[in-house]
Amino acid sequence: MENVPDHGRTVRNGSLAMIGLGVLLFVLSLVYLIPHDMGVTSALRSRGVHTPAVVTECAEVSGPQDNPAGNANCRVRFTTSEGASVETRLAYVTDSIKARDTVTVVYDPQHTDVAALASSIGFWNSLTRNALDVVALVASVVMTLLGLAAHLAYRWLIRGGRPNGRPR
Repeated sequence: MENVPDHGRTVRNGSLAMIGLGVLLFVLSLVYLIPHDMGVTSALRSRGVHTPAVVTECAEVSGPQDNPAGNANCRVRFTTSEGASVETRLAYVTDSIKARDTVTVVYDPQHTDVAALASSIGFWNSLTRNALDVVALVASVVMTLLGLAAHLAYRWLIRGGRPNGRPR
């Protein structure tokens, strides 16, 4: 007997994976992405303090083949208006700075561990981030619905195209 691929199992597993990943992305968008981006930008715009800082370290977010833009997570050291020295990670990845550069950061005086480049909280960067958050949210819903539709179609077909598998 020949080895015949089981396409039904592939459809079932694929649809369940789409449902699972869609729900995961939906929860991630609602619980982390949107609140983080909105919270950081809102706090820094409303009460942020501009100050010079020195970039102490930058680490690429992934290898060069996966990261052609050269985006990096960077740490900066700055002195607060109260005179305290703070070293923290920038809130957003960047491709425009490197270690030992002097940059202007905006930090939250209530939570000095929150800092970003002034350009990162500008109108266009914030708009782009918010648009990507909404795209992730919409993609999660579409992915979940497509996975559910494929799974329901699969179940309908394995029952012979009849409701509840009963003869007509």
